[in-house]
Amino acid sequence: MKRIILVLIGLGHYASVGICAQSAPCTTPTGHPGLCVPLEHCRNIYSIIQSKQRPSQGILNYIRRSVCRLPEVRKAVCCQLTEVDQTIASLAPDKPLLPTNCGTTTADRVAYGKETGVFECPWMALLRFRDFNQELVDGCGGSLIHERYVLTAAHCLHDRKLILDHVRLGEHNKVTDIDCEGVDGDCAGPVQDIRVETTITHPMYNNPKFRNDIGLVRLASNARLDDQIKPICLPVTKEYSNMLHSKYILTGWGTTENNSLSNVLLKAYLPRVDNEQCEHIMRNNSLTIALGEQQLCAGGSDRKDSCRGDSGGPLGTVGLLYNEPRFIQFGIVSIGVNTCGLKNIPSIYTRVGLYMDWILENIKPS
Repeated sequence: MKRIILVLIGLGHYASVGICAQSAPCTTPTGHPGLCVPLEHCRNIYSIIQSKQRPSQGILNYIRRSVCRLPEVRKAVCCQLTEVDQTIASLAPDKPLLPTNCGTTTADRVAYGKETGVFECPWMALLRFRDFNQELVDGCGGSLIHERYVLTAAHCLHDRKLILDHVRLGEHNKVTDIDCEGVDGDCAGPVQDIRVETTITHPMYNNPKFRNDIGLVRLASNARLDDQIKPICLPVTKEYSNMLHSKYILTGWGTTENNSLSNVLLKAYLPRVDNEQCEHIMRNNSLTIALGEQQLCAGGSDRKDSCRGDSGGPLGTVGLLYNEPRFIQFGIVSIGVNTCGLKNIPSIYTRVGLYMDWILENIKPS
């Protein structure tokens, strides 16, 4: 028992907090997806530590390598998703207009990003516009939050040079008709191109400048949900609506470091940057901006950030919701310095959690 305590030395007493307020995605020592949670919320590791039996050296090494960091939590471990104690996970309040079958998958605009799997991000939406010549142009990204609604940035809906024509769902590689996982893997069905019924932008968009950059697209018909098209989860609990994470995942088809739009959906892992520090970095790169609490900054390391074409897309991470690990959207790509990952400069995102009331007020039943 003493040796196990030594494995966790320096972590000390842990704060008594809920798992929804204290968790972050991580990778377990065996390479599986996990959540960094307070020690007592990881069933298998906690039971070993509580046991009076002496564990093997291999188990001790596993526990040592599982140690992770969480704000205000001094005993935290990277726990395999199936071992997270889900009984203490907050259930979302009853919000009948938002789906509960959200944020699940079957499987940096992203400069220096990695390709996603075909079924990895089934909530991704591609906004397609008509220019003055009536040619189709791939523009912003977005996220499906309901079978009839896509969440995006307000500035994507205010472009006077382009008219939003339709939203494409179920896309992965824009140059192939059918997307498959590898040579012999499962293949996705055809994409769904759905016309736009109406768009809604926040009434205080750009007032003050760059603020309230959030909008909704109501589709002309319901999206057909399947393994390749599913809604993303939103931060519907009180804990999640105010939460800031240390790291997020960004996905998009935006401009890469080669200064060209990516045909394949990419992802990048971005660290959050404190708003005050972010303002300072922006000023040093010719963008003077006063950030509000409704905004967050992320990126700016290892030449990863959002870029042209990622606008409106989702920034999120895994959390426990509806008693299961789900992917939750915490940000919308808003603005940044146009370096497209060539410099270590973070980008600015709209904090979705602080606009939940506005989103719910503007969603109508199908």
